Order: sequence, then C-alpha cells, then structure tokens
Amino acid sequence: MIVKEVLFIIGLPFLVTSITIVVALAMKWMLEQEVNNRQPYAVFHFANIMFTIMMCGTTSIVFHGMVLDGLSKGWLIVSLYAYVYPLPFILLLYWGLTVVFERYFQPYRLKKGSNVVYLRTRWK
Repeated sequence: MIVKEVLFIIGLPFLVTSITIVVALAMKWMLEQEVNNRQPYAVFHFANIMFTIMMCGTTSIVFHGMVLDGLSKGWLIVSLYAYVYPLPFILLLYWGLTVVFERYFQPYRLKKGSNVVYLRTRWK
C-alpha cells in the first residue's frame, strides 16, 4: 500500500511537473523568437510557473484526493499537498531546468578570460 501512495502522491506529480516545465520552456523560447525579437521576457516565467503549479496540483488532487480517497482528510489537507508543499520543489526544478534549457539553446559559447565568442556549428 505504501508504494502505491508514494507513486500517486510524489511520483506522478513529479513526472507531470517535469514534462510541463520542459514544454512551457520550449513554448517560452518559441514565443520570444516570434514576439519579443529574440530578447528574454521575464513575464513568461511567471506564466510558466503558474501553469506548472496548476498541472502539479491537478495531478495531485486527482490521484491523492480521489483515487487514494484523500478527501476523507478534508479539502484543506489535499490542497496543501497539491499546491503549497510542492511549491519550493517546483521553483527549484524550474530554475534548474531553465538554466540548462537556456544554455542548450544559446547559439554561442564564451571563452573564459577573453572576449572571444565561438558560434556553435548547428547555428551557423
């Protein structure tokens, strides 16, 4: 029984959150290419984090609250497990994936200690 609870309370929301962050960052990158003339736009980060919290919370409420009968504890406890407790984890995961994602899509590399910029071969 404990493995099923860990899978539904932690595993599936983590998987959905990770996929949502990657998709949201890809959409942010495409929107910046089209709308903001390839300049970073910080408002998209706020929208991405809100969308990610919504997806994580919805997954947690569905599986923990309805499948595992967590609603018998009350909506407040289920809402805390869905939205409040995973928030620091979501913010750290979003920050880490943003750094990796932006470094991956950066069309150049800087050489440390000089003003030399190397273009990546796929961007030439």
